[in-house]
Formats: sequence, C-alpha cells, structure tokens
Amino acid sequence: MAKAPASHGPRAIEKLAEWTLAPRAEDIPAAAVNQAKLLILDTIGCGFAAFDEEGSDAVLQTLAQLGGAPQCTVLGSTTKTSAPNAVLVNGSLIRMLDLNDYVNTKSGQIGGHPSDNIPVALAAGEVSGAAGRNVIASIALGYEIYGRFKELMDRDGDWDGVTVSGFVAPAIAGRLMGLDVKQLAHALALSGARAITPLAVRHGDISGAKNIANALVAQNGVQATILAKYGMTGPLDLFENRHGLKSVFPGINWMESITAPLPADSYIMGCHVKAYPCLATGQGIVAAGLALHRQINGDVGRLKEITVAIADTPSLQRQKDDPGRIDPQSREAADHSFNFLAAVAIIDGKFGLHSFDNDRWNDPKVRAVMARLGVVCDGSLNGRSPGAFPCAIRATSTEGKSYVAEVLDPPGFSRKGIDAQAVLDKFNAITADRLGPSSRQRIADAAMALDKSASCAQLMEAIAGASKA
Repeated sequence: MAKAPASHGPRAIEKLAEWTLAPRAEDIPAAAVNQAKLLILDTIGCGFAAFDEEGSDAVLQTLAQLGGAPQCTVLGSTTKTSAPNAVLVNGSLIRMLDLNDYVNTKSGQIGGHPSDNIPVALAAGEVSGAAGRNVIASIALGYEIYGRFKELMDRDGDWDGVTVSGFVAPAIAGRLMGLDVKQLAHALALSGARAITPLAVRHGDISGAKNIANALVAQNGVQATILAKYGMTGPLDLFENRHGLKSVFPGINWMESITAPLPADSYIMGCHVKAYPCLATGQGIVAAGLALHRQINGDVGRLKEITVAIADTPSLQRQKDDPGRIDPQSREAADHSFNFLAAVAIIDGKFGLHSFDNDRWNDPKVRAVMARLGVVCDGSLNGRSPGAFPCAIRATSTEGKSYVAEVLDPPGFSRKGIDAQAVLDKFNAITADRLGPSSRQRIADAAMALDKSASCAQLMEAIAGASKA
C-alpha cells in the first residue's frame, strides 16, 4: 500500500472531513429533519415513476450484467445488489424524469438537485445498519456540502454541477459507514479526483448522460469510500495542488464557506419539489403556459405572437440560447427546452409524464406553436421573485387582443419549507400506475417515521415489498 504523503497541516479536504463527522444526529434542527423525510419520499416516488422510460430499461439491464453482493435494495426489483451498484441504478431512476427536487443557491442562482445523492444515504444506511436519524443527518449534511460547493464553482465555467457530488457522496457514505477523519479525507480525495463532469452532459445534443451523470459520480463516491475504509489513499492536496481542482472551484480558498457551522436556514431548507417533469428553470414556464391556456380557452390557433419572458441571468441566457434546447431531438432535450415546455403547456392545458409520449417534440402542432414563440430574458423579472425562476408569457391574438400569464413562484416552490400534503399528493399521483394504495401508504409511513426508526430496514422493506407486488 502506498505511503500517505507527509502532513502539511489540515488542507481543504481534511477540513471537510472533520466538518462532516463533527455534528451529531441530534444536532440537526427539527425543521431540517422533517424536510429531509419529505424529500426522501419525493425522491423514492420519482424513481418508481420512471420505469416506463427507455433509459430505465438500459439501467436495469446493466444491473443484471453487473451483479454484485446482495446488500442493498433496488427500486422496482426484488434482487439486491452491492452498495455502489444500488447507487448507480437508484440514482439513475430517480433522475430519469427530471422530476426530483431542486435547490437554489443563496444568491438565487441554479443550485442543482441534491436529492440525486439520497440513494447514497439509503444504500450506505442499509449496508451499515445505521439508525434512521443518522441517515437523515447524513442527508441534511450532504445537502449543505452540495450547496456550499456549488457556490464555489464558476457560474460561467464549463463544468457541470454534478461534479460536487464527488464530495457529497463520500461524505454521506463515510459518515454512515463509520470512517474516521483520516479515512474520510482520503475517500473525499479519491472520489473528487474522478468526479469532474463537463457541462456538455446537458447542453447541445443532450443525451441519456444527463440522466445518469450524477449517478455515475455518486457510484464512484461510494466505491472510493469503501477503498479508503480499507486503506487506499488519495491526493489530499486536491485543492491546493497547482494541478488540482482550483480551476473548477475557484472560490475554494474561502475555507470559512466550507467549514462554517450548520445554520438554521441550511441548504436543505431552500429545497423545492417539482410539480412538472422538467428542469427547475422550466417550472414557471409550464405554469404560465397552463395559465395562458385557460385564458384563451385552449384555442391556441387564435395566438399570433407568443413571448416567453424569464429572468436575465447568465445561466438562463445560456439555457435559452442552447441550440439543442431550441430544437429538441430527444426526450432528454425536450424536458430542458423552454420552447417545447411552453408550447405543450399552452396547447394541452396540462403537463405531466405523458406530455412526452410518441416523441411529442416532433408533433407538427407543437412545432407550429414553437415557431410562433420567442424566449427572451427580461431583467425586470430578476427582482420580482428572488431565489425562484419567474416567468411571464405575453401573447397577442390575431384580433389584436393581448394576454399576460405571469407566475412568480411556480407550484412546489416554497419559502417556508416544503408542504407535506403537496409531496404526498405528488407521490401518490406519479406512482399510481405502478404501486397499489397499500404499498404507497407503507412507503410513506416508513419514510415519515425514519427519524424514530432503529435503522432504515423498515423503509427498504416497504420499497422491496412494493417492488414484489
């Protein structure tokens, strides 16, 4: 085994390891615990809802090829697999529909999908037998690491946000699998060194990589955790080394941003659930499109011009101008296309999992509306709904009548914590085609009782039982 490098004082990686292991499960505020339970339920629902997707079949067939020690539960399957493989499969399924949660940064910019790493907590908790409250604590801390590292990235850079999961996944897994500070530091270094993901996974010709990018990073993070547990070392100077990650995280010298105490308004409290199966910045667009549909009584033919106005930020400008989104050629591109989302919502007056059926992005009627539709960035919206992604759709009819549908806070967005009933309603709605009422209730009850449970066994048994049924 290679000898660890000589100590040069605590470096960023080591300080992160210390910070991750320091809080006790009892230190996590009650509001964050409740938020985490609701997000767990929402996340599980998103995974079960994805089974009819083409990409899901590829993931499940890959699982059959991978095999793995029967340690951890897989959504929709009665066959268990190893912890890293369970993270790959469950993480892919959960992300497949672009329906899982999103969080914005403190400055109101796009913050990504921290729930992509909930499968890490469930797998590591299951394999280690950790108490339910510890699983929840690891999730709350994982959300915080995710948010803090996202703030350190260059917003106009070429790296995708899933890169930060290279540190979130081993932090979550390391806490639950009993690593000490030294071991966890090496796990973080090993994982982070392989996590860098280009922004191309969700720009241009958007492919299935968009759906599995985080799952691949998280799978590697759990694998790195196991390696470090048994003595493998990693580059602890990953941030300080001139050949390291400073170009990916240019703000990494601000150590206080990494190791500051967990605040009451931690990142997990800034999470929102998605009402519609599309990207976070498209939620307001869909809601505004549905409102416009009601105003015109569904008669889209009367509209001559349609302008979709969104806030004016560099990230939204980049999304708006991405050719792969303007002219979507796949399911993955369509759920990231402002043009497609607005057109379908205006035409149908509803938006859900079936809005993409039969390659809907190629439907002549949808294409015709997209051709009359323009997307613009409007600075007047920037201050209208800080932290959210507002939208105003303005349209003119052939008779010269004007319509305005404005949505500042889309459904699922909440400034005071997630609405429990909204999560339960969404869970029941998106899983109704696959799970019976008793299975859904059992999963919901187990998720909401996780903080009082000796382990996550009851929750995983409910998931496995639903898969069998």
